Amino acid sequence: MSANIHYEVFVKRHKKAGWNLTMACEDRTEALETAKTERDASEETSVRVTKESFDEINNVFHSVSIFSKGPENHQRKLRENNRMDPPCSTPSDLYTLHARRTLGRALGPWLKRNGISVIELLHRPDLAETLAAAGFDRQHAIQKVAIAQAGAQECSVQHIVLRLTELADKSTDRLRKLDKSNALPGFQKKGYSATFVATRAHSEPGFALRHALAQAMMSMKKWDEKFSFLAGCVSDALVEGEGFEVSIEMLDEFLSETASLPYALDALVDGKNLGERLDRITDILIGNAPQGGTNGAQMLAIAISSKRLPVTQSALSARVFRELSGPRRLFPDDFDREVELNRTLASRMTRVDQALAPIDRLAEAFASRSARLLENETIQTLLGTCHNNASEEIRKLVQFEESIVGDHNKVKLASYLRGVIGAHKTRTWFAHGPDKPLSRIAKIAHAQRIVRSSSFAPADRDELFAQLDALCAEVVQDTDVLNQLEQQKKPAIEIAYSLMKLCDAGILTVGTCSDDVCRRVLKQLRSQQVRTALQAGDQATINTTRIVGRMMDQARTLAK
Repeated sequence: MSANIHYEVFVKRHKKAGWNLTMACEDRTEALETAKTERDASEETSVRVTKESFDEINNVFHSVSIFSKGPENHQRKLRENNRMDPPCSTPSDLYTLHARRTLGRALGPWLKRNGISVIELLHRPDLAETLAAAGFDRQHAIQKVAIAQAGAQECSVQHIVLRLTELADKSTDRLRKLDKSNALPGFQKKGYSATFVATRAHSEPGFALRHALAQAMMSMKKWDEKFSFLAGCVSDALVEGEGFEVSIEMLDEFLSETASLPYALDALVDGKNLGERLDRITDILIGNAPQGGTNGAQMLAIAISSKRLPVTQSALSARVFRELSGPRRLFPDDFDREVELNRTLASRMTRVDQALAPIDRLAEAFASRSARLLENETIQTLLGTCHNNASEEIRKLVQFEESIVGDHNKVKLASYLRGVIGAHKTRTWFAHGPDKPLSRIAKIAHAQRIVRSSSFAPADRDELFAQLDALCAEVVQDTDVLNQLEQQKKPAIEIAYSLMKLCDAGILTVGTCSDDVCRRVLKQLRSQQVRTALQAGDQATINTTRIVGRMMDQARTLAK
């Protein structure tokens, strides 16, 4: 017996349910942990783990149960003499979309090792022969499909395995006979258009054209070459115009199945990290040639810009949504770059047809992505890049609000921002940090203006607004800047103007600080010096008083 062993986890949710295969892996510990997790999720759930050993001599699997837990075994009684056929019972059934997707899941590792897609496998005799020779890979795939179908149809697993094995053999024989008969025209030297014309005379023109495309890709070892070839065929069909619409649909099938393979798409866009790959994938999705992409990526973008490849766009869109909702960071070591890319991706995805990227799904995906950026470890890493510069910490958090989606995420960001604003080190930095006092204070006022125009929840926005004003008032008191301005040896009207200008120029925050300035200004305007000048009709004093009055009215309006 061979050492080809794997473990399968079966779950039964309740008494009337059937056993469903939820995982197949080669790691015993992983299988057992998965089963225990499923069991802990519900008291009604039963689980079992089996050890599957493939006997290469007899070409069968031997199954041994190594773990089971649950209220009862809930064994479903199979209907007597149930010999129902699986959904795919003839070779032609394997070419349907559902069957191809099932084959892709069952044969995933083998397809990846051989660098092919399911649609290529179904149209190339050499690949079918190679798969048949790889006994374990094919039998393992059949076993996985058979277990799932037997549970759904309430029949014997062995019966389904037998029928699927027969089906695989028939399909391989069919491809072998077609290849030997030389009845298929193959890919023409004059190009794709000539091939399409040649295959129309065949009894099965669709199969003949797909076979020709698969045969032409036989010598292509890199995914970039395959994408370039298929995209080039699309360009040829578009040039020919009317009469080639059906052939473009077939090319869309090939391109979409290839683009749905994560490793194939990664090789096409050739990015060093997830951020670069998504950047290029979304460029292709909207028909823009990505910067730094491969030749195949450039050609695919051109083909998609024709708006004749909806299935391929759907595959690309699905990949984008899957990654946006996934746990991985786009740029793990560059927070600012990731935030910028999030905005770029959102802008691009809103340009995609809503059938491929519904607004509600976009909001959900970017809310999920925003939540990844708001994890405590990520925020602490971001603040660490500010090197204890409190002004920079506040600026980055306030500006970050524009780039996140979801009410819950904005509430969480507001809590981080409140913590930074209220920290003792923040007040110390603004009171005694570098630059001049008014320059530091102006940064608080700038943050307050951004908060006021932000989309934080009203309660959070009002609280942050007031908190920044309170911080500014404390720093003003610590630095004594207003008292120093009042004590200057200048005319009272000039002092009043200088004080009011702090509010008008946005150097001081609105609220406590602006009210304090207004009180100080009124004190200066009521001084005997100003009153005497006004009574004497001094035009400069009169004009300045009017300007100061307008600035006071504006400050009071903003404070409401």
